[in-house]
Amino acid sequence: MTLATMIDAMRGSAFLRDVGPADRRIGPILLTLPVGAMAGVLAAIVGGAASVSLYGALVVGLQGPAAAGGLLDVLTNPALLATSLTAVLLVLTLLAGTNGPLAVAFTAMAALLHGRRLMSYVTSAPRFRWRLLLAGLILFTVGVGPLLALDAWFDPKTAGMPILTLTPTTAGRLTYAGAAIVLLLIAAAAEELVFRGWLLKVTGAFTRRPWALLIVNGLAFAAIHFDPNVDAFLVRTVMGVGLAYMALRLGGIELAVGAHAA
Repeated sequence: MTLATMIDAMRGSAFLRDVGPADRRIGPILLTLPVGAMAGVLAAIVGGAASVSLYGALVVGLQGPAAAGGLLDVLTNPALLATSLTAVLLVLTLLAGTNGPLAVAFTAMAALLHGRRLMSYVTSAPRFRWRLLLAGLILFTVGVGPLLALDAWFDPKTAGMPILTLTPTTAGRLTYAGAAIVLLLIAAAAEELVFRGWLLKVTGAFTRRPWALLIVNGLAFAAIHFDPNVDAFLVRTVMGVGLAYMALRLGGIELAVGAHAA
């Protein structure tokens, strides 16, 4: 596929086919930011509290009342993330429990203000395409996984791969792997819904120039992480550009969600 063909495919993306003059109204766009943010923060607080409470109840139920003190230690001692499976699972649960509700509440408010269906920010297909999500997860795990493994193997500063260092048991490692897949998919889907969903629709209402769409999306995605490290900013910008291309090329965020999680 030539570069010209790729650009034409993005310009005529099915994901932007339903974007029209109504999406260019400045009022709803400006209102989405504060109102959506407030709804998102409230949803994140409720979701975070609920997820930590449920996880705490599960751990206490399995390990006994003494485990409750360990959970409190996790929240005040980040160093435990290097050695404790329970600590890592708690953080992953909190991440999914806050990011997921935040993104859904923010985007739902945007949909309400623009008179859209929430699913229009997800896919142009009649229904969510789970096969694309699974393909993104598998393909990018196969592609990125070996690079991360090599980095963990050769970098003297790294503590090694968490799946091997957090727990010595097969059951613990399977628990970690399963939780990482499910909870990181939720966290990744949250970011994709906002950036490759809502933001891509908004910018697509003002321009159909593919490079403008990709660059704006990549820069916004990098900036929202508030990481002062220049290398990390550039990596996230490139990542945002790639994920935006997937959404435009395939008419939805499904593959991008899987790739982002991987």
